[in-house]
Amino acid sequence: MEQRSDERVGVEYSAAFSGSSYRANGTVLNLSMVGCRCRTSFVVEKGESLGLLIHVPRYEHPLYVALAQVRWSEGQEFGVEFIHMELEDRHRLAEVIRG
Repeated sequence: MEQRSDERVGVEYSAAFSGSSYRANGTVLNLSMVGCRCRTSFVVEKGESLGLLIHVPRYEHPLYVALAQVRWSEGQEFGVEFIHMELEDRHRLAEVIRG
């Protein structure tokens, strides 16, 4: 198993996911600068591309990930890698991770 070098922070933030054929709500369970672990009420397939909005309570507007790639999926949980985020959202994500 490969070792992760990025810091992960346990969270429980509501999120909205949009794939090519669906829009759904779920929960982000942990965050890092390069991705996150999520839970939804349906199965998301490994390899899917999606966008997501992460609702961080201290921010008026959610973090927006324009493009994320599903790297693993197990039941109703899955992990995504952030492929494209605007710079402002990357800065806000770094603030969340620093705590």
